[in-house]
Amino acid sequence: MHDHNGVAGNLPKMSSSDQSGSSPIVRVRVFRKSDSEVVRRLFKTCLLTGEGAPPRAHLAATIRSPSFLCALTILIMSVITAAMVFNSEPASHILSGRSSAKIRLVMVISTALLALWYLCYSIYSAVGFYLRFVSTCLRTDLQDIQGHYNLHQVKSSSDKILEDSTDPELRPMGIKAFWVAETVSLVTNKAEIVGCISLGDPPPPPFTFEPGVRVAELCRMVISPHHRRQGIAGALMQACEAHAMANRHKLSAIVLRTTFYQPHARKLYAKLGYRIALETNVRFGNADVPVFLYRKDFMGHKNKQHF
Repeated sequence: MHDHNGVAGNLPKMSSSDQSGSSPIVRVRVFRKSDSEVVRRLFKTCLLTGEGAPPRAHLAATIRSPSFLCALTILIMSVITAAMVFNSEPASHILSGRSSAKIRLVMVISTALLALWYLCYSIYSAVGFYLRFVSTCLRTDLQDIQGHYNLHQVKSSSDKILEDSTDPELRPMGIKAFWVAETVSLVTNKAEIVGCISLGDPPPPPFTFEPGVRVAELCRMVISPHHRRQGIAGALMQACEAHAMANRHKLSAIVLRTTFYQPHARKLYAKLGYRIALETNVRFGNADVPVFLYRKDFMGHKNKQHF
């Protein structure tokens, strides 16, 4: 029987550096309960605030868009106009009665408020999709990783659970699984988690597949911003694919979803043989977030999905 435990055993042993001393060696292993808080924190950092986080890229594109720049110009001109109106006449005269200056001021302030609302709403729309996504993940599978991914404690040959550790080793009991990548910190000289990945249920509509096609979704893959371009993502995906291709699972394919604002991830997926099966836009606020469904087939299965 082929599962991830065999793959993990073939990976390099954890060390502070490789033979050249240029980069750390990474070990991929199945998630343990003590990893929970670190994984959740790493997930939030990578998806929201860390270098290369998609909302940062989306926000940068938003503030460079013609509509955003136009609204910003209108806001600035409105503020300047309002200041000129106040300078042209005494404030007491403007605010009393129905003077033309008061009417102009009301119109200018209204225009400024509308422009400010549009700017704020555009910023919210650029980051809100990812905030909602991360919040949903933290409330669902990342809230109870062991339970959601059906990870059980490793049993001995006598079929008894090994209880010689306060943080027992876990093993996936089905298709679903969760792995972490760890390396030795050069600062503390202790093992630290620098990435994670999971294999979960098929994606929901509109990413649907015809009956009889067994598909699992690769998800929750994040790499610490300080440990990228070191082959960690490839090692995690190798472990995930080895588990998916185990004969007992008989999966037709792995799929995964990513956004337009994650170009490095999309480049990696293409390099590893994943192809775009669907491209769609998810509306959030006044923004359309381009979402791609990638697919990699196993066991000679052709791309049979329909949407």
